[in-house]
Amino acid sequence: MNFEAIKAAVMNLDAGEQRRVVLELLPEIWPQIVGDDSCLKLIRKLVDEESVRRYQQEHLDHI
Repeated sequence: MNFEAIKAAVMNLDAGEQRRVVLELLPEIWPQIVGDDSCLKLIRKLVDEESVRRYQQEHLDHI
């Protein structure tokens, strides 16, 4: 299976299964990507406090 097929399969999952992929798969591959600066920069951007706050405001804190 190539990357595009994997990506398409993940994108076709429901939100709960996509969450599971992140919660279960990311920790599995983390040791292999932790040394890659581009991966670390992206993850920092995703979890940056301001980014999280902006997302929560845009989505009304899940109200």
